[in-house]
Amino acid sequence: IIPLIMPTIIAATLMVFMRAFADFGTPLLIGEGYQTFPVVIYNAYFSETGSDRGFGAAVSIIAIVITAIIFLFQRYVNSKFTFTMNAMNSIERKPLKGIKAVLINLYCWFMVGLAFLPQVYVIYTSFLKTSGKLFVKGYSLDSYRLAFRNLRRAVPNTFKIGLAALAIVIFLAIIIAYLVVRRSNFINKIIDTLSMIPYIIPGSVVGIALVMAFSKKPLVLTGTVAIMVIALVIRRIPYTIRSSVATLQQIPLSIEEAAISLGATKMKAFFGITVPMMANGILSGAIMSWVTIITELSTAIILYNLRTVTLTLAVYTYVSRGNYGIAAAYATILTVATILSLLLYMFIAKTDEVSF
Repeated sequence: IIPLIMPTIIAATLMVFMRAFADFGTPLLIGEGYQTFPVVIYNAYFSETGSDRGFGAAVSIIAIVITAIIFLFQRYVNSKFTFTMNAMNSIERKPLKGIKAVLINLYCWFMVGLAFLPQVYVIYTSFLKTSGKLFVKGYSLDSYRLAFRNLRRAVPNTFKIGLAALAIVIFLAIIIAYLVVRRSNFINKIIDTLSMIPYIIPGSVVGIALVMAFSKKPLVLTGTVAIMVIALVIRRIPYTIRSSVATLQQIPLSIEEAAISLGATKMKAFFGITVPMMANGILSGAIMSWVTIITELSTAIILYNLRTVTLTLAVYTYVSRGNYGIAAAYATILTVATILSLLLYMFIAKTDEVSF
């Protein structure tokens, strides 16, 4: 069993590594000066004591090289675990019984509970009574009252920017999946590889690159919604591309050929027949992109202004000011939005599992 699931384990390991490597908020807020690549890059460009763009660029290149090596190594290792299965030897789900079932359930619930403990504590904190920036005895909804008073921009921006980015991500992912699978050639394979590059680049590097590229004429986008959308599309499109490509590879080309033989054009056959069959795969990638879009910080913190502040940025802003009650309220609202997104996906896809 382990050799068969090894590609999935390796892919999940890469995902965890990349998320941890590119994490900006955790080391910045609770790292107490602990230096990581995203924090060093951010400080090099936006330090209060003066910027050092040359140093920041050098660290960015080193970060990209490291992540690229890890990514290529993962693909190499993954190629060593290639297996095929047939219907005569298919794997079936078999429920565990007895002590094994008890132990595996206890282990799973323990790990899930441990992962959720910080979030539960944040939700609990959001209901504590506050006096200014300090927590006092008792419980109240003061933090939520203050949070909702300032939600006029954060919530609309989160969904406006997020949905715009997601729509572009889905459209581009479908097109790229079509080129990679249905029009496979050297150039399209390069496109497929290049589409994964944003996955291995820290968000702070993407943000700084966009600022430097679009802060001068003829195209000035810094401080606009457009640059936020562009950044999120670049950062989060790999999830939907991989899911769409994997799904399209399982759909026989003969289905489109049959539609074409009946008079449909190639594009009409693809978008009218194949794309609906890809729906679950597209949705599974899109929900991953969506969750990471609305929780994005490392890129957004470099590109935002007062008109484009989102829920994640609101959490960061109030934590940096020491208003932990309001920050906890914003974080709880963001958590609810994320959970509702997952539930909506499960309802639309008619499944109780989220797979990527």
